[in-house]
Amino acid sequence: MIKINLQGIERQVSLIPLAVLNAALVSVGLFARDDKGLAVAAVVQAITVGSISLDQVKAASPSTVTPSALPLDVRKEIETISQRVTQTVTDTSNALDRIRSQERNTLTLISETHSKVDDLIAVTKKAQDDSLTAVEKKINARLNKLAPPEVDIKAIKASIASEVRSAFDGFRKTAPVATLEEIASALPPVTKTVRAGDIFDGCFYEVYGVVTDFSDLPVQVWGDPSAPALVDDYIFAPEHLHQTLIALHDDNHLPDNLWLAGERGTGKTEFVTQIAARLQRRLYRVNFDEALERADFIGGNTIEQGTVVWKAGVITQAIQHAGAIILLDEVGFARSQAIAVLHSLCERSPHRSLTVAETGQRIAVSPDVVFFCADNSNGHGDTSGNFDGVREKNSAFIDRFGYTLRFDYLPPHQEAALISGRTGLSAAAADIIIGFAQVARQKAQAGLLTQPPSLRQLFAFARAVKGGFPVRLAFVNAVVNKYPQDSEGELIGAFEATVDATAFADALSQ
Repeated sequence: MIKINLQGIERQVSLIPLAVLNAALVSVGLFARDDKGLAVAAVVQAITVGSISLDQVKAASPSTVTPSALPLDVRKEIETISQRVTQTVTDTSNALDRIRSQERNTLTLISETHSKVDDLIAVTKKAQDDSLTAVEKKINARLNKLAPPEVDIKAIKASIASEVRSAFDGFRKTAPVATLEEIASALPPVTKTVRAGDIFDGCFYEVYGVVTDFSDLPVQVWGDPSAPALVDDYIFAPEHLHQTLIALHDDNHLPDNLWLAGERGTGKTEFVTQIAARLQRRLYRVNFDEALERADFIGGNTIEQGTVVWKAGVITQAIQHAGAIILLDEVGFARSQAIAVLHSLCERSPHRSLTVAETGQRIAVSPDVVFFCADNSNGHGDTSGNFDGVREKNSAFIDRFGYTLRFDYLPPHQEAALISGRTGLSAAAADIIIGFAQVARQKAQAGLLTQPPSLRQLFAFARAVKGGFPVRLAFVNAVVNKYPQDSEGELIGAFEATVDATAFADALSQ
C-alpha cells in the first residue's frame, strides 16, 4: 500500500501561486478560494483522495477564476466539512499504520517462536552421535531453558492466537471487501480424500454383463465455500459418474477434460453443476453463442479513469483458481477462431498456460483445473437438423477432451419420479406426462418435430396443473407455444393420444 507524504505535499503546494491553485481546484469541480491557506488545504485534500496529482496541479494554467459567490456562512460550512474529510483521511491512515504495526509485532512473535523450535531441532541433530543419556540431558536442558515448569505453554499459545485474531479483526474491519476476497482466493485449498460411496448414491452399474462397483473409489473433496448449491434429487447416470471421477483424479494434478453430448433437457449442465456441488469445487460457466468474442471470456483492454487497462475475463480468472471446474456450455455455437485460444488451456500438460496478447503476461493454469464441454453434438456438428447454428469443431480442439459421454433421457419411471418429487404432482399424473413426452420424442426422431419437449417444459406443465390451471391451456403455454407454428398439429396429436382428460383428472386428485 502506497503511503502519501502529506507534509511534503503540503510544503510543495504552499509554494504554488493562488491563481494556479484555484485553476487546479476548478478543473476537478471544486470552487476557488480567496484565501491561499484554504486553497492549499483544498488542493492537498484533492491530491490525497486521488482527484488530481501534484504534477497536474503544478501544470494548471493560472486563471482569472474568482472565489465562489456563495454566501460566507455557506462557504465556511463547506470548509468545515472539507477539513473533517481531511481529518478522516488522516485518522484512517493512522489506523492502518497501527494495524500494520500490530501485524509486524505478531509476525515477530511467531518468528521468534519458530526460531526457538529450530534451535531445539539443531540441538537434537547435533546430539545424535552422542550416547542416549547425553542426548536426553541436552534436550532436557534446552527444554528447561525454553519452558521452565512455572510457564504455562497453553496460555502462551492462546495468547498468540488471540493477538493474531485481534490483528486480523482490525484489518478485516478496515480492508475493502475485494481485498478480503482476493486474500481468500489466494489461500491454498484444503482438500480431503473420501470414498465415492460417501457422497454419491448408486455407485454401481452393469454393462455388457459385467457389474462394476466404484463405491470405494477415492475422490477429493475441496471444501470451497463458493461451490454450487446441492440438489438432492439429481440422478447421476452411474457409468457417466464413474468415468468423470476417474478423469478428475490424477496424481500429477492434470485431470482429463470431458465432453458431454446429448439432446437438450438430458441434464448435461446440471450434471457438471452437481459434480461441482458434491466435490465442493468452484464452478465457472461460459455460455457460448456465435456472437461471443475472445475478449468476452478471456479478457481485453478497457478504459478506466482515462487509462487503458487489461481486464481478465471469466476463464482467465478461473484458470488461476486451483481445482476449478470450467463449463463451456453450448460450445457448438461458438466460432472456431473465437475458441482457438482455448487449445493451449485445455492441453493435458504441466505447461498449459495462457499468454495475454495485449500485455505479454503468461498465466499458468493452476493444478487440478478441468474443462467440461456441454453441447448438443459431440463436436462434429448437428446431423439431425434440430439444432440450427451448431458448428463442427476443429479436431485438435475435440482431442483435448479425454472422454466424450453421450447423455440420454432418464428411464421413464425415474423421470416421472423426478417430476412428482419436484412439483408435488401425483405419481400417476407424472406418469401420464412422461407418456406424452416419449411419444413426442419419437416424433422428433422421425423428423416430425423440430425438437423433443425438454424436461424444463414438462416441469412447467406439471407446476401449472398442480396449481389448478386448466390442463389443455397449461399444455399450450408450457409446451406448444415454445415451438414453430407448423409443429402445433403434431404436438396436439401426441397430447390427445396420450392424455385422456378423465384419467388425468382422476390422477390429479390422487
